[in-house]
Amino acid sequence: MSTQIPVNEKPPVDTDDLAAEFAELGKKLRNTVSAAWTSEERLKVQKEIETGLVRLRDELNAAAKTVRESESGQKVETEVKRVKADVESGKVTDDVRKGIVTGLRSLGEALDKMADNFTPVDQTPKK
Repeated sequence: MSTQIPVNEKPPVDTDDLAAEFAELGKKLRNTVSAAWTSEERLKVQKEIETGLVRLRDELNAAAKTVRESESGQKVETEVKRVKADVESGKVTDDVRKGIVTGLRSLGEALDKMADNFTPVDQTPKK
């Protein structure tokens, strides 16, 4: 059972001025956003986020300190220092260069073998 509002009781709708309706809607939206931005609720949420981020930072710092001071953390730190020294001394650069040269030579040899297996166009296959 639907209740219909009689035509003479409906608020008048002026369909000729859509631009004014959009302008009014825009003002109301602007006022709503402004009220929300300056509200106590927004300030409370902002404060909670700031407090949460400070607590997160403190927990991460404590965890990092614990790891650094642990035996495994000390081993990692020692290994990092060794690798850093190797890089600074040029040892890593020399090892990488040697590895690349060896890889390139192997690739060249494999290409030579592959090329030897192809039959030239002007020759018949060997039997």
